[in-house]
Amino acid sequence: MSALSYGESPYPWQAFNIPPWGSNNKSGIGFKLIEAYKQAGLEGEVIVTNAARWQVNMTNPMSRDFCACGSWKLPNTEHRVYSNSIINTVDYGVAVRPELYEKLSKGGQRRIVDMLEVINSTKEDGRLLIMKARPVFGEMGQVILSNVAKEDINIGYMTASEGPISMLTMASIKNRQVGSVLIFPEEFTNFTRTHPQYSLNYLMLSEGSNFAPIRASCPNTEEGRKIISKINQLLDDGLRDRAFQWFLDELPNIPEIMKQARTNQECIKDSSCKDPLTP
Repeated sequence: MSALSYGESPYPWQAFNIPPWGSNNKSGIGFKLIEAYKQAGLEGEVIVTNAARWQVNMTNPMSRDFCACGSWKLPNTEHRVYSNSIINTVDYGVAVRPELYEKLSKGGQRRIVDMLEVINSTKEDGRLLIMKARPVFGEMGQVILSNVAKEDINIGYMTASEGPISMLTMASIKNRQVGSVLIFPEEFTNFTRTHPQYSLNYLMLSEGSNFAPIRASCPNTEEGRKIISKINQLLDDGLRDRAFQWFLDELPNIPEIMKQARTNQECIKDSSCKDPLTP
């Protein structure tokens, strides 16, 4: 692979099966990114994976056989090279059952609640589900870890074959004893579009971090570095703006979320975006 010829990527592209980023039927933001990479000459087969497998693959220094179309930067991944930020996500919120929404939001008067309020609700209002192996960072993660083993607290971690859809479907069925699900706002929007028969509500969390950059990554090899260099060029030439619009289109129409999403993009202008999972 010469410095000016990118041609077919020597690595397959790895994408999530988590809507709206990806799915087993190969649709979503991740697949739009892959299509843009391919149109620029970075061809490669596509592998769909879940969050647990992604974390194992990314952190295994012997796993040098794939590029990720876009994901968080993980610690202990010096064997990989990352692109500049593609977009910066909005942090987790919770999808809750209607009766719990009335209680936590005080009859719809609050859109933002504390993580501890949600955790304490599990004593009477059903489990809080969290996707297994998907990191929760910052103050939010600390609050969960300090309470997960306490008596009467009911927090469950789920592998979720269909990502957040599996968890949200469980929460929608009353006899499954699930009151809340920790998810990203764009995942909630996707679920309500595809499952209009269910009635869940979304609340933001006060402990939410400002942003978490999504970056493409490849093995830290000569070929991998060239691919990432090409992706950085694509981002600066308009792909980042297109990806951000795809992301906005997937967010709930909640003013606070839209404002946070736009604020989170500002750090890209001066390359000050920080990765919350790495020093």
